[in-house]
Amino acid sequence: MPRVISRNVPRNTSLLQGAEWIAEIMTTPHEGRFFDNIRMTKPCFYALVDALTSRGLLPHGQTSRVSSIEEVALFMQTVGMHKRQRDNMERFQHSLETIHRRFHRVLSALCTMAPELITPPNFTEIHTRIANNPDFFPFFKDCVGAMDGSLVPAWVPRADGIRYRSRKGGLAQNVLAICDFDMNFTYVYAGWEGSAADARVLDHAVSHDPTFPFPPIGKYYLVDAGFTNYQCFLAPYRGTRYHLPEWRGQGRRYGTPQDMFNHAHSRLRNVIERCFGVLKKRFPILQWGMPSYLLNHQVDIVIACCTLHNFIRKFSNDDLIFNEPDEDTPADIETFYHRGHPSTNELESQRLLRDSIAMQMWESNHPN
Repeated sequence: MPRVISRNVPRNTSLLQGAEWIAEIMTTPHEGRFFDNIRMTKPCFYALVDALTSRGLLPHGQTSRVSSIEEVALFMQTVGMHKRQRDNMERFQHSLETIHRRFHRVLSALCTMAPELITPPNFTEIHTRIANNPDFFPFFKDCVGAMDGSLVPAWVPRADGIRYRSRKGGLAQNVLAICDFDMNFTYVYAGWEGSAADARVLDHAVSHDPTFPFPPIGKYYLVDAGFTNYQCFLAPYRGTRYHLPEWRGQGRRYGTPQDMFNHAHSRLRNVIERCFGVLKKRFPILQWGMPSYLLNHQVDIVIACCTLHNFIRKFSNDDLIFNEPDEDTPADIETFYHRGHPSTNELESQRLLRDSIAMQMWESNHPN
């Protein structure tokens, strides 16, 4: 006889309720246990809860059986430990409906706070990463950040599968982002289908998104060779070695000004690759997908994770993931091949700028 599960039997009867579990990991003397579960330090977590409640985005204290602290911890378990909602139902001992509702409340709160944390860089100051390094200053004094794109796995209805299938074969959304040299995201444009021409994604961002952070004339973002070298985007020379792994074991034996320029450009632009790498390492939901969520919520999750990334960067100087050694290669970077239709003057102006920087670097290292 098949066993019948009675709906009248209580399910969430564990002695270790969600609130008790959080209290336990908050009071444990082993800091690593808290960090591994919540993906940030305790002081940073408290600051995050305070930021959300003080802005009225989450209620203060206890609401029904779930506190704001428990809500945020539940969210972090989902995005930081890639827990399904049913996993969290068991961990926090709440109904599936409660888990779903609390997750989406925190998701909405973080997306509301995003414009406060994902902001354009300071266009007037020269960042110390450039100003204090003779390899970069004064040559890149007008650089204000780096831009690149990444694929995030997407789960969509079968009817939309073709549109979201990327060049790599999987279903994905395109995410275009800019960061500064402190590894803060300064712009995030998420949600485009994986099959969309990359040029179309960037063109749409610069022509339709009023929040795109155009720098002042003369300032620029570093981009890779897939982008056109024009306007406010400075690309490396094509046909010349560029990516950092290509320089391993080569020292700094530059044969041409283009060689020297490309190596310095790659070292500076690597910050956006590190940003994506740190983001996906902290939030594995961005690596393995989100099958339980509608597409618009998948886009919101990307924005929320980038918001958390910036918040942690701002409030936690001793974060373990940010403080790991630099990596030469990104976790999963997808280049946005931008062709566009720049004017001849725009192309020529940026070509002259690149050539001028390359020659200045070469002459400073090869005095007569």
